[in-house]
Amino acid sequence: MRRDLAPGALGLALLLAPAMAGAAEFGAALEAYDGGDYGRALGEFATLAEQGDARAQFYTGLMYSHGQGVERDLERAARWFEAAAGQGSALAQYNLGVLHVQGTGVRRDYTRARRLFFEAADQGVAAAHYNLAVLLDEGLGISRDPAAALHHYRQAADAGHATAQYTLGQLFYEGLGVPANDQAALKWFRQAAEQGHAAAQYNYAAMLHGGFGVAADPVEAARWYRSAAEQGDVLAQYNLGRLYRTGDGVPQDDEQAVHWYRLAARRGDPFALNNLGHMYAAGAGVVPRPVWAHALFRLATDLGNPNAQRALALSAQHLPESDVRMARKLAQAWRQQLDANQRSGIQRPAQPDF
Repeated sequence: MRRDLAPGALGLALLLAPAMAGAAEFGAALEAYDGGDYGRALGEFATLAEQGDARAQFYTGLMYSHGQGVERDLERAARWFEAAAGQGSALAQYNLGVLHVQGTGVRRDYTRARRLFFEAADQGVAAAHYNLAVLLDEGLGISRDPAAALHHYRQAADAGHATAQYTLGQLFYEGLGVPANDQAALKWFRQAAEQGHAAAQYNYAAMLHGGFGVAADPVEAARWYRSAAEQGDVLAQYNLGRLYRTGDGVPQDDEQAVHWYRLAARRGDPFALNNLGHMYAAGAGVVPRPVWAHALFRLATDLGNPNAQRALALSAQHLPESDVRMARKLAQAWRQQLDANQRSGIQRPAQPDF
């Protein structure tokens, strides 16, 4: 699938609380919060928080953490999360754990974060199970324990946590800590994909395309590649371009192939750069541009695609030395733009303009 299992990434988004019924004062504060009247909401939550209301303490911490109705202040947020967590608020326990992982508002302390995530997980917070799994998997604040990590990945995945589902799919596909099982991988990738997880959509598509754990289905694969590609998944963009080039699962369309190759190439994918070079060399879906093709082959080679080396050598045989020099300069300029795209993290960069 040309996607290796990535190290576990902690979920570091602070959780919001669901709407809940309660005393009139709390209900009025919550109504103001939901209506975007943050100044009023904070005043009313803070009053209740000072009186020991755990729900209000959580919301006061949340508003300080997001800078809603007040200047963002993670130290104050942490103090209010601490107060609510001490009264058993699961979401405050989780959010305080996140702050301890980040080292924002409090000192970084993986051991304390782990304890807080355990407390929140015991109350059914799926994201806490997932973060516990990553800490156990990576040995952060505790000795590595892959078996315990797998348990918490499963708990989170069963509760609908998309990234945990994706991770389980990866573990079953690679056979890491569990026996390799394509059907189990397919199941978990699909569940995450249906929740909009782009990398899971790509992996699910790749398994459908290759017939891993299921009969090959290029039409359905193309649909899931597109879902991931439209979210900016580079590998999905590249593979969707390949499908359009060959007419596999979609009508053959060189212009669409160029479109998807270009999107992936602008994100620095060396395989997309190479294939886009071939499109310019052949004039398939674009006006032929031999110099651009040579520049793309050079860029793909420089970025680690061994297949591009042969294309680079062959194209050089058909170009005058002046064009080879021009292509070299063009590749250098494009490389600078690609590096800038990487730094910016833009999902659909407009440059380089190839």
